[in-house]
Amino acid sequence: MRRVWRALPGPLAVRVVEAVVLVAVGLVVLHFFYSWLGTTFLDPGGTVG
Repeated sequence: MRRVWRALPGPLAVRVVEAVVLVAVGLVVLHFFYSWLGTTFLDPGGTVG
């Protein structure tokens, strides 16, 4: 985490904004990945049996 924080360019305020944007993008990507995983490999109908 510290290495990523130090790699971000700009002053502290810009780093904070960049970190927030990166976390938000990561959460959106994770949401769509889990949605795809659930409909592709798990039960897409919601009913077992």
